[in-house]
Amino acid sequence: MRIKEIIWGTCICSLLFACKKDNNKYNYSNVNELNITGPKEEILVVQRDTIRVNPVITESQSGSGPYTYKWEIYRSKDLNSWEITPINPATTSTVLSTEKNLKVPALAAPGTYLLQYTITDTKTTLRQSVRYPLTINGKYYEGWLVMADKAGKTELSFVRQDGTVFPDVIGISNPGLSLSGKPLAAFSGIQSKLEDVNVFTDQGMYRFSANDFAFTGKSPDLFEKPINPVVNPAYAVNSVNFDQYVVSNGNVYGTLAPNQGIAKYSERFNGPAGYSVFPYFMSGNQFWTLFYDNIGKRFLHATYTSRSFSTFPANTETGIAFDMSNVGKTMIGGDRGPNTEYFLVMKDASAYYLCSVLPNNKKPAGVMDKMDAAPEIDKAVLFAASEVNKQLYYAVANKIYLYDVLAKTARLVYTFPANQQIKDLKMFKGQEWGKSNPLYNTRLVVATYNGAEGELYYLDLLPIGDVANGTYSKKFGGFGNILQINYRNPNL
Repeated sequence: MRIKEIIWGTCICSLLFACKKDNNKYNYSNVNELNITGPKEEILVVQRDTIRVNPVITESQSGSGPYTYKWEIYRSKDLNSWEITPINPATTSTVLSTEKNLKVPALAAPGTYLLQYTITDTKTTLRQSVRYPLTINGKYYEGWLVMADKAGKTELSFVRQDGTVFPDVIGISNPGLSLSGKPLAAFSGIQSKLEDVNVFTDQGMYRFSANDFAFTGKSPDLFEKPINPVVNPAYAVNSVNFDQYVVSNGNVYGTLAPNQGIAKYSERFNGPAGYSVFPYFMSGNQFWTLFYDNIGKRFLHATYTSRSFSTFPANTETGIAFDMSNVGKTMIGGDRGPNTEYFLVMKDASAYYLCSVLPNNKKPAGVMDKMDAAPEIDKAVLFAASEVNKQLYYAVANKIYLYDVLAKTARLVYTFPANQQIKDLKMFKGQEWGKSNPLYNTRLVVATYNGAEGELYYLDLLPIGDVANGTYSKKFGGFGNILQINYRNPNL
């Protein structure tokens, strides 16, 4: 027993001594931590221009490293989580550089990406990553389409958002391509997977890529049946990105948006006999497809993917502004105002009216007010509305009036020289589902022609609707006889 006690005592002492000795062996040191400071905002670059990022790196422990670096891009859909890791690799990431600073050409296709920067400490193998949103834009990423007749030739020019002017973009991008007929209009179609510019002459429709204006199709390839001749064309996409619509000569044709598949435009929509719609499209979350029939003096509607119009049931309810099935007036123009309320100008044999429609509502009829205090409204055909204030601009000859929807009165806000005729008028505004811009609804864009040269003007607006400083903020010239302008929104 005595021997056992001695052995147990010796073991316990040894263990205590070993623990004490082991505690004295540990040396603790701080792990080097890196702080990476880079761009504060989204990186925007035009395709083939240079992506430049010079991050500032600070160490918590000086003298660490050496480091290795990696810059790579990928789309968010290629990841299960935000960061590239060994257990979550990006399936299609592209390494751009292994230098500390990034300076490489943007060769990837136009689109939105994530740019990830990873630093590895080769001594500790610890890594630090940061990522930045990156958008690679095509050369024609955003700006105004200017359709003109120049010496009898269809010429589409492009005024990019940064003020760069590109004349005759179709001719430059498609040598040898000839557009038949007289120029009429150009419309952009921009949504998810949809990046087109549709050009109309009186002989048909031509389709181009919105990114580089490469030719992608024309009427015989795009429609089930010929639509020649083309008269008063319009193009639109509904608010749920299901359908595209073309209007010509009062007829409506539809096809799917690329998210739903590729198909030709349908034959003329079925509907009431002899319908003829005004070339303007309205859409909301109750009525996806809404047009006004100038022959039947009524509104027509359809659901998404439908190729047939329905009429509204007769409504004689007390207190309604008008009956959607029997308006009894002719539409001459309109534009979208605040909260998806469309302001439409209509007339009958005795007066002009401001009609509003709200396709987000189950009862879409809004107001029907006489425009008795709107000078020269009987000569107006061009209209542009603010989506912030209930204000509707209209043009007559060389003058621009502002109609206050609430006050029901109009006043003159701008006059061009007498020899300049206003050819088109648009409010700078975005798509309801697109990116925002602080200039939206604060700039009126006006196309004019003086008999020799077409010009494009930016009129910046005050909240009360007047033109800031009483004059234009920018002017672009050198165009032909401008027929129509339309905005090419940025890709989504």
